[in-house]
Amino acid sequence: MTNRVLHVFTAMNVGGAETMILNLYRAIDREKIQFDFLVHTEEIGYYEQEIIALGGRIFRLPYPRMRYLSSYQQQLFELFSQNQFSAVHSHAHFFSGFILKVAKKASIPIRVAHSHTTSDGQNASIFRQLYRSYMKRNLRKNVTHRFGCSVTAGESLFGKNVETNVLPNSFNLQAYEQTTAKKESKPVDSIVIGHVGRFETVKNHSFFLEIFYHFKRNYPQASAVLVGDGPEKNKLEDLIEKYQLQDSVNLLGIRSDIPAIMSTFDIFLFPSIYEGLGNVVIEAQAAGVPCLVSDTVPKEVDLAMNLVTFKRLTNGAEAWAEELTKLIVLKERPSWDERERKLKSFGYDVVENAKFLEKLYSGY
Repeated sequence: MTNRVLHVFTAMNVGGAETMILNLYRAIDREKIQFDFLVHTEEIGYYEQEIIALGGRIFRLPYPRMRYLSSYQQQLFELFSQNQFSAVHSHAHFFSGFILKVAKKASIPIRVAHSHTTSDGQNASIFRQLYRSYMKRNLRKNVTHRFGCSVTAGESLFGKNVETNVLPNSFNLQAYEQTTAKKESKPVDSIVIGHVGRFETVKNHSFFLEIFYHFKRNYPQASAVLVGDGPEKNKLEDLIEKYQLQDSVNLLGIRSDIPAIMSTFDIFLFPSIYEGLGNVVIEAQAAGVPCLVSDTVPKEVDLAMNLVTFKRLTNGAEAWAEELTKLIVLKERPSWDERERKLKSFGYDVVENAKFLEKLYSGY
């Protein structure tokens, strides 16, 4: 008998958590475990076609607004009751408390809450504090397994001194063994400063462009490559024009060939405001690329290969540009054997993590 697991997301578009689950889905024994997905949008997500091809199903419910929460709860209970899910794995941060409360009521035996961030991005209003407190109580009462992509991410949702498993955002390591793709930036002989991430405020692309603007004064042939898409794309295009960087900043959109693109980077620049972990920094290290990262990113992202440098956001763009200049002279990079060994020792092998989840979802 195949155990069906329901993963709960807002949408199945390209993002750290969504990509991690798809990596696991590709690697897991699908004769034993099948993934289904509950999303809260009518828009077709980037990964939905592949999910269906792999044997998964997509369920849709309206986004859970407070005034319609009673109706949402009823629809959710019906979904749980009408399908024989072995497990519900929620990636909805604090709202996982509500999701898993309903899952318990529907007698679903395995109920997983998974934290992928260190912040919900909301203010600290009285209402928000009450909401978080209520959801944390529900998590304590209704969760059977707690996961975080990092220690810090787990603590932000479940609190300290609470038993939580760190499940690294694993991926196919072999994709990074041979990354010799043709450079996709211009000019072809330039230094390439790269970034991969959704175009949203937390990723701090505006600061990225300011840093690159200062860096380019010393390296006029330098170019920047930004992979991703999102609500701040128009703002980024305006900033590119403001800094007169139209000929040296390349927006590649959403891409599936990240290992090949990362192989063209000389430095991976990641000035996020906050992160659950920052999995793309792990991937950059897998490609052997030096990384300049904000100190708001959990230190667990550093795989001890002398590739990661942390810097305070408050240091300012010019100081960051100077740091980039120092990293450019870093010529010696770890071999693939060393990188593979480190990645496996830190738990980033998707094959091993898929085996772990097979046992968990099967109730072992």
